[in-house]
Amino acid sequence: MPLSYLSKSDFKAAYDCDRKLRYKKAKYPTSLDENEYVKFLADGGFMVEHVAKAKFPGGLDLVDERDQAVAYTKTLAALAASPSAVIYEAAALHEGRLARIDILRREGDTLHLIEVKSSSFDSSDNGDTAGAGASGDLLAQFLAKTGLNAGDPKTDWMPYFLDVTFQRMVAMAAFPGYRQVRAWLCLVDKSAVARESDTLGQFKLIAGAANTPDQTRSRPKIHYLGKAEDLAQSRLVTPCDVTTLSERLLPRVRERAAALVALLRSEDGIAVTPPSLAEQYRVCRECEYRLKGESATKAEAAGRHGFAECWGPLAHVPQHILDLHRVTQFAKAGCRGPIETLLEVGRASYLDLAEDDFGGDGTYQTRRRLQWSCSQNGGREHLPDALRQTLAGHRATAQSPLHFLDFEACNVALPHHAGMHPYERVAFQFSCHTLDGTEAEDSPLPSHVHRGWLNTERAFPNFKFVRALRDCLGETGIIYVWSPFEQSTLVRVLRQMDEWTAHDAAEAMRLAGLDSRSEWDALRSWLDRLLGPEERKNAKAKSRRRPPRICDLHELALEHYFHPEMLGRTSIKAVLPAVWRHNPAVYNHPWFRDYLQIGNDGKPRDPYQVLPPLPLGGDEGDEDVVADGTGAIRIYQDLIFREDAPPEYRANRRQLLEQYCRLDTAAMLMIWRHWRGAPLQA
Repeated sequence: MPLSYLSKSDFKAAYDCDRKLRYKKAKYPTSLDENEYVKFLADGGFMVEHVAKAKFPGGLDLVDERDQAVAYTKTLAALAASPSAVIYEAAALHEGRLARIDILRREGDTLHLIEVKSSSFDSSDNGDTAGAGASGDLLAQFLAKTGLNAGDPKTDWMPYFLDVTFQRMVAMAAFPGYRQVRAWLCLVDKSAVARESDTLGQFKLIAGAANTPDQTRSRPKIHYLGKAEDLAQSRLVTPCDVTTLSERLLPRVRERAAALVALLRSEDGIAVTPPSLAEQYRVCRECEYRLKGESATKAEAAGRHGFAECWGPLAHVPQHILDLHRVTQFAKAGCRGPIETLLEVGRASYLDLAEDDFGGDGTYQTRRRLQWSCSQNGGREHLPDALRQTLAGHRATAQSPLHFLDFEACNVALPHHAGMHPYERVAFQFSCHTLDGTEAEDSPLPSHVHRGWLNTERAFPNFKFVRALRDCLGETGIIYVWSPFEQSTLVRVLRQMDEWTAHDAAEAMRLAGLDSRSEWDALRSWLDRLLGPEERKNAKAKSRRRPPRICDLHELALEHYFHPEMLGRTSIKAVLPAVWRHNPAVYNHPWFRDYLQIGNDGKPRDPYQVLPPLPLGGDEGDEDVVADGTGAIRIYQDLIFREDAPPEYRANRRQLLEQYCRLDTAAMLMIWRHWRGAPLQA
């Protein structure tokens, strides 16, 4: 039987919880099984790796060598063979610890361990954009400046530094003949500007098999269409020397790794001691082994639901404490509070808290108190007159319609178009349901029209996007959205219009499909009016905008609305099912009947779960469905860049995007209809 190594992925997963090591080694199902892979595809992670390797060409590629001992032997041989050896997916083994290193480069008696990430940093922070490394000033952007963790990596960056430090620890022991092992993070530099040779369309991705014998998805193959020497000169990906920070973290990484290796070698099995829920509940709240719905049912039937094993009888308590709104921010970590007391006495329902436990009158405290009070005695909906009165003030007329608007946009590591920065936003689709006419409380809804726009060309789409949006929204009417995303996207597009005007106004007008500067200026003026006047929070804060026509329905939901089925969530994908399942006036309305399917419980199914899948062909499987924003980005990138797809499969991709984005705005309209007074069925 092969040795059970503590890999870097094991270390990261189990760093804050011993029991995760047991579940990971036993291959328990997780909520990340597909999501992380799809996200990595969507943000261009595999392409970033390809660019990084181009900067260190001619390396020995061990990516397909899955026998870890053999990979280590080959790594040792390659290092010994050349003082300038480069190895991709190198292996380091030492006393039960395993590190597979993205890029390992020998420089005489020094080893450079290079971990590639698609996360971004800004090399202009210290004026050094040469890509040779990072000075102390540049490293400062990764560090927490205040609090208990001051001087340590920021919370968002800590997993990356733990990762590279674990690898460095193993490499120092596995390759003892070298003077030093330096640690590098190869990151996306958001201050750089893409050339045509850097853009996403230059890469062809061939998806890996769905499952390999060890039950993991195999890596896709990347084919670069341009010249290798051009890719090697890309400034979009830059190595940063993080040896200093790695050295600071090394003692705690060594200590934690030793404890986890001891668990692996234990004759009693891994982490048999039940966790202290009062100490661990913040970790449990975000745990990937905390499954829900059908996934949880299947996992428990197979005896492989990690969360249920940890929490025992408390895993299935109604109104679970982990479903309380923003429960991990209830009190500061390390400070004892009512949740710790509750868990210590063997209770796990937020209904067992007292009203005084919720603290003052802040936004989160008020929301938790609302959730607590409306969940008592079987639960009740909270739909106050204040919410209805707010919406009544937005009455639709022929002169002042109501628009329900949703955007799909992407911020990907490698830009879609030359001249863009990494992670610069591309707005590729919108959907808008518009109501015109006068409405009485007891009358049918006013006239209704749906408009949508989807880019299907490789050219930079943002300016045509704004043109189409102006034609849709005009100069009047309230615009409903469900987050600040639409507003922030428009602010970015306005900034892009100004940047392009200064750089190449003629090209900007061409991309917008406009013939004259006056037309361009009129389009910019419309967007500026829509976003409203600039304001400042204080003398130092950046300017922001308060659009006079835009109303965020999520803000109204957070302040005013609650249904017990939402639990602690306020996203549109939590609010819609609660409204939809219980209101015949909504699900029986002719506008929405296409989404009506009755489930096994006799209630209408969530509309997002009934969107029809369509075949895509090729290596992606027989069919797929877009049910979230990440999926939409993946399908859009296929639509734009995949040239070998037959016309029918391109049409299917377009239909998947259109039906998903249209449902996002239909969902707002359904919720608005319910909030305005459509009766609720108990």
